[in-house]
Amino acid sequence: MRFASALSKENTRSRDIMSESNAQRVAKNTGFLFIRTFLVLLVTLYTSRVVLRTLGFEDFGLYNVVGSVVVFFSFLQAALNNATYRYLAYELGTGDSTKLKQVYSMAINSHGLLAVLVFVLLEIGGVWFLNNKLNIEPERIHAANWTFQFSLITFCINIIRTPFNSNIIAHEHMNFYALISIIEVVLRLGIVFLLVWSPTDKLITYAALLAAVSVIVMICYVAYCHHSFKDCQYERYWNANLLRQFTAYSGWSLLVNVADVTTTQCMSIFFFNILGAIANAALGVANQVISALNQFLQTFTQAFNPQIIKNYAAGRYDAFMRMIYSTSKISYFLLLLLAIPVVLNIHYILRIWLGKYPEETPAFVQMIIIYSLIDAIQAPLWTAVHATGRIRTHQILMASIKILAIPSIWVILHFGGTGTEAIAIWALLNLACAIVRTIYMHHHIHLDLYHYFRYVIIPAALVTIIVVPITYCIVTSISQAAVGFFLSTLISVVLTCISCYVIGLNKDERKLLKTMPILRKIIK
Repeated sequence: MRFASALSKENTRSRDIMSESNAQRVAKNTGFLFIRTFLVLLVTLYTSRVVLRTLGFEDFGLYNVVGSVVVFFSFLQAALNNATYRYLAYELGTGDSTKLKQVYSMAINSHGLLAVLVFVLLEIGGVWFLNNKLNIEPERIHAANWTFQFSLITFCINIIRTPFNSNIIAHEHMNFYALISIIEVVLRLGIVFLLVWSPTDKLITYAALLAAVSVIVMICYVAYCHHSFKDCQYERYWNANLLRQFTAYSGWSLLVNVADVTTTQCMSIFFFNILGAIANAALGVANQVISALNQFLQTFTQAFNPQIIKNYAAGRYDAFMRMIYSTSKISYFLLLLLAIPVVLNIHYILRIWLGKYPEETPAFVQMIIIYSLIDAIQAPLWTAVHATGRIRTHQILMASIKILAIPSIWVILHFGGTGTEAIAIWALLNLACAIVRTIYMHHHIHLDLYHYFRYVIIPAALVTIIVVPITYCIVTSISQAAVGFFLSTLISVVLTCISCYVIGLNKDERKLLKTMPILRKIIK
């Protein structure tokens, strides 16, 4: 096969994960994104606390479920986003500037059409569903409808800005991406202060201000892309064949996105209608915690994903495979770094962060973190599938497993099960997806299962087994929560870093780590 023969040739001429220049670029981009993520994380945690207190559990849960009606259609955006990012990065890897401009122009056209389609569909079907199928108190119907309208505007704007966001990431201009993310989070911080002092309905005000922020951010994205990427400018261009490629690729990508979004939003609706608004608010808080952790993870994956796709497009298959192994481990380690202290100190963290919180929240957070850790170690394999462009079989397999969560969760809740049990089933099905995906990749890209297990799964398991019991013993042995939190966090971070460096990383990965300026003087 072409892949196997090219891989064999590449093995003989390359032994590094990436070229030195690529390693430096990735290290620099990771640094920019870490700064961005740290600031975003701090502000997100603070704003979530104030928003929850200002809106109250009932309105916070209402916002979560009303927004879910709009987000339900985000699988359309995610599908086209996957296609846009993959094709842009691929053409950058091949060096075809003409095809790059055509792909970029058609991406903007297709996202504009999608935004119009979604707006019309949700104005018709979404408003009907909101007013007839959701269990909303009569006195809050007016606020819910206004919240829905502003959420719809925000969603459509985010669809339109997707090609510009993908363009920036594909070009690996993470400095601007980090800057605009910080600006966005500062604007969201301003929303919090305005919300506290707003004399109008706070739920409506919150949704309206979020829509305004999305407009400002989109303008920044468009302006930067226009002035910075001369090789990738929008042209009045239409290509039905290219649109069919987008549609075919997005259509198969759509399967998993439909399953993911449908599951999460149905879960929100099930919790709201069966367990009540308080349980749904707990789920909303848990989702915000996981969103913050996933932003930290994306710091790493966004720095590496362009290189995975570009290496495949340029025929550097050895680098392509080695990067999959390395990024699988490091993605997991980065999320584990935050996940351990969060899981073991969740009650203390929620008490400091929110004050009062729904009692189901800690268990929800802990279960969803397990779900996210599975995603972290599998993320590079998912990127590798999209790099090849042959995604049909993978998407069918994943969607078939993921969609089982919807009837499973409904049955559990309908017959008296807890929200924690429902989320546990969701996590178990995600584990099943990971197992099936890994086996499938053995046939798809010749992933060596023995090497994957030896160089990815075993190091990840060993680091977890070493760090978690030690940190748990510290938390349970100290009566003062604050002291236990700081000691367990400090020790878990130190132990995780040492264990990852000594046990988790190989020689080439340590070499890459040393290219990061911050660590160059620490790691000898």
